[in-house]
Amino acid sequence: MNHPLRENLEVYADQANEWIRCTQCCRFLCRANENWRDSCARRLSPPTHAGPLLKELTGHFVLEQLCCPGCGALFNTDLVEEQKNGPEERPKPAKA
Repeated sequence: MNHPLRENLEVYADQANEWIRCTQCCRFLCRANENWRDSCARRLSPPTHAGPLLKELTGHFVLEQLCCPGCGALFNTDLVEEQKNGPEERPKPAKA
């Protein structure tokens, strides 16, 4: 049995477990009780990729897109604070 979670994501139930998977390529991301965001491919871009009015946010925020690691289907887009230090934090976006 399947039921939608959000655009391009669904909860898929087999006989033993429930999984979160991509609706485009059916790639399993994680079990339903885990955080699906941890299994996604991340694409970071300057905020101006969402429009020129966001120029003032450059250097402080980045546009983060979470995608399927299998087919690239987009799951989520957020404007997140840019992390500049530390090995475990998000890398700076590539220059556009």
